[in-house]
Order: sequence, then C-alpha cells, then structure tokens
Amino acid sequence: DGYSDESNVMTSIEDKLEMSHHLAHAYSAAAQCPFEEGMVVVMDGMGETYRTMRRAVDGEDETYVSDLTLSRRSGMDIRFIPEDIAKKAELSYFDWREAESVYTFSKDGGRLEITPVFKRFSEENTPPTLYNHGFENMDSVGALYSRASSHIFGDWNACGKVMGLAPWQGHVWDQTENASGKSKRAKKKLTAETIEEPILKGKLYKDGEEGLKIDRSVMKNMPFIFRIDPDMFDDEGNIVRQKRYDFDDNDFRGISSTDEGKENASSDGQSDGSDEQLRSPKQLPTKVALDAISLASRMQTDLESVCMDFVEHFKSETGATNLCLAGGVALNSVLNGRLSRELGFENTFIPPYPGDDGIAVGCCAYALFGDSDNAEMPNLWNETLSPYLGPMPTDVSMKEATEWASPWIEVDAIRDEKERIDMMVEEIASGGVIALYGGRSELGPRALGHRSILADPRKKGLVRFINEFVKKRESFRPFAPSALAEYAGDWFDLGEHAEASGYNVSPYMSITAQVKESKRDLIPAVTHVDGSSRLQTVTPEAEPFYHRLISAFYKATGVPMVLNTSFNTLKSEPIVETPRNAIRSFLSSMGTIEMLVMGDYVIKRKPADIRKLLGEEQKSGLMTRPSFPKRAGSANYKTTFSASLGDGEDLDPVTLVQIPDRPMHNEKDGGWFELLDDLEGQLLGVCDGSVGVSDIMTQFAAMEEEENFEKISEQDQILLENILRRLVRLYEHTLISW
Repeated sequence: DGYSDESNVMTSIEDKLEMSHHLAHAYSAAAQCPFEEGMVVVMDGMGETYRTMRRAVDGEDETYVSDLTLSRRSGMDIRFIPEDIAKKAELSYFDWREAESVYTFSKDGGRLEITPVFKRFSEENTPPTLYNHGFENMDSVGALYSRASSHIFGDWNACGKVMGLAPWQGHVWDQTENASGKSKRAKKKLTAETIEEPILKGKLYKDGEEGLKIDRSVMKNMPFIFRIDPDMFDDEGNIVRQKRYDFDDNDFRGISSTDEGKENASSDGQSDGSDEQLRSPKQLPTKVALDAISLASRMQTDLESVCMDFVEHFKSETGATNLCLAGGVALNSVLNGRLSRELGFENTFIPPYPGDDGIAVGCCAYALFGDSDNAEMPNLWNETLSPYLGPMPTDVSMKEATEWASPWIEVDAIRDEKERIDMMVEEIASGGVIALYGGRSELGPRALGHRSILADPRKKGLVRFINEFVKKRESFRPFAPSALAEYAGDWFDLGEHAEASGYNVSPYMSITAQVKESKRDLIPAVTHVDGSSRLQTVTPEAEPFYHRLISAFYKATGVPMVLNTSFNTLKSEPIVETPRNAIRSFLSSMGTIEMLVMGDYVIKRKPADIRKLLGEEQKSGLMTRPSFPKRAGSANYKTTFSASLGDGEDLDPVTLVQIPDRPMHNEKDGGWFELLDDLEGQLLGVCDGSVGVSDIMTQFAAMEEEENFEKISEQDQILLENILRRLVRLYEHTLISW
C-alpha cells in the first residue's frame, strides 16, 4: 500500500524527527504567509491520535513533536474538546484523532512562534484498520463532508464535486411532457427539494449539548452512486442514462453536430439552432441527481454555518486580524471566500496545497524554523513560496517526447514568445481549446497556468464541450477563470480589503467569489449556476508568461481572463507531469484539444494521410511509393466474452489489444484497447511495416497485386473502404503509423 515504503517511513535515517499532523499543516501556512502575526485554523478529516501525542510527551520522546510538546515547552495550556480527552482516550476502544485546531503565531525578530490554542478531537468510531482508517465514520467536519462525497459519488475524495453540485439547489428546469388529453405539450417545473433538517449544527468549540450535533440519517440508505431509478430507462426498458449526474442548466441549447459547436456557435458559445441534429442536446437531471443536489446543498450550507461560527469565535477570542487556513477543508473555496470577506479579516492566506500534500512543506518549515533557541537557525522565508515547485522539464526532454510521438503530431518550434502567444490567443478566441505545458509543475491540486487546459470564458457551450468531450466527466461541473489581478475587482465582488492587495486575493485558485451581475453574461463559461466563480488572480510577478498571455487575450477581446482547468484528459489521471504525459493526454483528447503549447513547441495532431498510405500522384505525373503501416510496438491480445440475452443466448467475443509502446497507452487501465471486429484485429496483425494496402487487399480480396485501386470490383471497393476506415482508426489511437 506504499505506507511502508522506504521513501515514506525512511527507516534508514537515524536522526529524524516526526511531527503531528495538524501542527505540520499550521507550519505550512504560517511560515510563508505575507504577514507577521495572525491565527491559523486547521480543519480536515482526521489528524494525529491523542494517545500518540500523549505517549511522546510523557515518555519525553525527543524524536516526535506535537501540540502537546509545544504546550509543555511554553507552559501554556491548550483547550480541548472534549474537555476530558485524556480520560476518554484512555477508555476508548480505539482512539481519538485531531479534527479541528486553532493556533496563533508571530514572527518577532525573524523567529516564528506558533502557539496551540484549541483542539477538538473526534473518536474513532470504527477500527482504524478499515480503508483510510475508517475516517468517514468520524465526527470531524471534514469527515462528514467526505461521507457525503462517498454517498453521492462513491469516492470519499470527490469533495470538490460536492461543492460544485451544491449551487444547483434552487435551479429550475422546464421539463416538457405530453399533456393529458391534448395534442399540445405541457411544461413541468423540475427542481431539487430542500432538506430541512441540518446534518451539522452546534458549536465546534463547545462540549455537551451545545457542541457539534450530527444527523447522518439522510446518508444511511443506499448510496446514490448505486441507485437505479425508473427515469434512467427508456420505454423499452433499456438504461439510457448511464451518467447519473450529467445535466445542463435550463438555458442550455445544445452543442451542434458540426465540429462540436465550435463553428456553428452563437456568441454565447451554444448552438444557434441551424442544425437539425444536436450531438449534445440539453440534459435534464435524473431523480437521483436532484437528490444528490439536495444532499450536497445541505452539507455545504451546514459546513459554512458551523465553520463560520467557529472561526468568528476564535477571531474574537484571539484578537487576530489575519487568517491562515490549512487542512483538507481549506480546499472548499466557497467557504474560504466567505471566511475572507465576511468576518473582517484584513488578510487571508491559504497555501496552494492546504491538503495533505502541504504536510511536506510544513515539516520542512519546522525543521528550518521550529527550534527558536537555535542561534544558527536560518532567516524566515521573506515571501510566500512559489506554487511552482515541481520538476522542471528540459528542452531535451520535450524534444525527445515530440520525437517519440512524431508519427502522430506536427511540431513547430517557435522561439519568438509574442508569435507563440498570438497563435494561442487566436485559437482560444475562435472557440478552440488549447493545452499549456511549461515550467515547473504546480505543487497542490490546482492547475495554475503551467499544466492547464485553456479556453474562451465568453462561450457558454464550452462548459458542456470540455466536460463531456475533453475531460470526459459530468457536465454539471463548473470551470475557473484565470484573471488579471489588476482587473479582478471590476469583474468579481472581492470584499472591502481586496484593494489593499491589488485585488490579488486568490493567486492559488483558493477563493470563490460572486461575478458582478453586469459581467455574468460576458463570461458565462466561468460563471457557475449561482453566479459564483472560483477564480485565480494572476500577477506579472508570480507568473510573467501567463500574465502576458492573458493580457494579450484581454487586448484582443476586452475580457481580462481565460477559462482554466487542469491538464488531464484520461479517467482518474492526475495533472500531467512529464512531457510524455502531456503528449499522451493531448493525443487522448482525440482532437478536442486543438493545440498543445509545450515550452517553445507548438504541437498539433497530425491527421491520417490516406494519400500517403496509398501513394499519391505528383505534379510531374509520377507516383510516390505507398507507405507501409507499422504497429507502434509489440502487441498483446486477449479475448473476453459478453452474454447477450436473446433466443440463442449468444456469447459475443470482444478482442482487446495492448501495445505498451504506443503514446496513448494508459497504465491506469492496463492500456487495453477494444478492437471493432476481427478485421481490425487482423489488420493490426499484418501491420509490421513490410506490406502496403495493396498487399493487404490481395490477402483479403480476389485482387491481383498489379491491379489499380480505381479498377477493382464494387465488392472489393467496399472492402477497401472498410480496411482504410479501420487503418485510420488504428492510426488515430496511435496503434499504427505510416
């Protein structure tokens, strides 16, 4: 499972120091925030166990540091909930874990002093040997939110989807149905019901009757992800709604069947209705989707209510005017936005990695600055760390990747930055979708312009298009804008203290704000259904190239932002890291991403060249030699069977092929590619680089080697067309090249 891996536990390191979970979160934020003092609030699913912290303190273990260690050193008590945590932990069958914590900090004299103020523990209600320590059964606000995520999506870590689903509460759809006894069609209103009883209520900083109260009753029946309701079937009993949560807003008019709506789109990016057939007509929510909206909304409302009260209480108690947020709950940008705007804090800092990916930064900060008695301790960081802390791809590695995929891509090396930016702006402004890859990768879950997919925020139809065809995910999910910080205040409601920071309130896409009503129709692709937007503010100091790109788009369109989403197109794929990852993800978009800009290289998908495959006539009248198709590498085959219920109950064979050397090979799913039929499998088998189409035709048809394609029989012509169609398909999926 990776936990016992040497790179994780470092058993070979003798002189090492471990620290508790929430304390590491606190250091990750306080050590680099751009202010000298303030309060850190840490909220997540679960942290360290009380017994571990207590045992280390009582045993004077100098290799482990926690809040209890700091409390003993300073002589200052920490307030605990429950108040008798020591006794409860001793009697507990399992243990109690950190749930929510509060710290204060100061940076006097270049020294960082962090003081634990408050900590609430949550009991382990189920064995910690369960998956993920069974934390979804705990009573932290983060664990409860994850419980809703599992109930809706079957994934404890899809909390971002829950947050994106919640704003659909209150949206009304027009459902057209046959009116009884009339030839006309009547409209029925469709909307999600409101769950009246709170899931979470009470005060996190109180014990007993005033403390946190939890009602899990709405999440005790069958999880929504497994529900199959009648409205998912058609009149013949076939399941037609495989995607439970695939729906659009009521104003959506569909994406045209011609070029996915790019060229037949109106100014708002939707179909103008000129096409009779829509590739993606408006989808209404299923019954289970409406129930999921109700649960997500209730969970988000309760999270905000409980956490706003919690933070406001300790703002008053500590007198803090500056706020840092860390822990997994700090990925909830809607809550973050309210905390930063509504409680009167002068400054709010949320690192780009508030979740457990930031633990490493916290440990590093403690190692550097945690021992305030060390005279040789280095100076504190004098500015926030860059979010771009990942590996830096070299030009050599990018060139190697383009050569690796050269049969399937066209590459232009454009060293002039302005020319490259102009090409990108032209493509985006025309409705195209591009991918941007360059510089060190982002640390944290947000793509911030180094590993991003970019598009035009003015075109609403791109929301469905990118979700369905590029990202291959639920269509309800919103997209974020990357906005020039200097203009952000003109487009978003950012709060009274935003001007002091030059409106750079969300450099890491950490805060959701309301789009100003006068601007919503101008940027519908990045305005969520409730008028909100999770924005990234971009400055020339933080990311010069990205700022210049958005500035060029602003000059061309009058809109100082672009739509930005993470660069990953395969299911369960993380944000791309290496140049090969980038090209694989680009090719796997199957042409829905028009252009990949990787460093100085502008990359486009190379279309299958049939004329080259067959041999083409030049102006001189001479014929060029036909190309011989060749497999991308060694192939493995397997056949599976699917049973179809019919008169004979036939078993339908399905043949899959695996070619690990092909650029689109995906290790996550084993890289197995389903072939259309036996003919496609046979064609792949003979594509060894030594035979051309004419040779293949002689194997499959009564055609002589010297016969011209123009003179073959009608039957052989049909066969030729089918062979070419399959060769093109194999080429497009990078199984063969020519």
